[in-house]
Amino acid sequence: MEAGEEESAGQMGFVIPKRVASEGPPQPVSKDVEIRERKGGRFAVIRFSGIMNAKTARQAEAKLREWIDKKGLVAEKKAETAGYDPPFTPGPLRRNEVLIRVKSEDVQSEIRIDSVIESGKSQDN
Repeated sequence: MEAGEEESAGQMGFVIPKRVASEGPPQPVSKDVEIRERKGGRFAVIRFSGIMNAKTARQAEAKLREWIDKKGLVAEKKAETAGYDPPFTPGPLRRNEVLIRVKSEDVQSEIRIDSVIESGKSQDN
């Protein structure tokens, strides 16, 4: 989900392959569907399992911002959330992420942090 929309229900986003986008994606038939272009960039990301709600997303964001500060990165104020599983997937098996855009010149190499908020365990790779 895009920043500021974490409380919205039922929103989805899809990535259109570059070839399709360059040819022009098909126009939606529903007024509830819109096509938007999003700029790419570098993101700090934390992954967590469980059911994502405002509380778990805030907890993950706080951990990620702490990590960003420790690494001396410059981050945007807005965070995005992403959930990748259907609603019938059991919580422990769900893959959720909080993403925060960081200034690309501040990132020397790709850095990954995974965390499982429910257990309180954190692992830096």
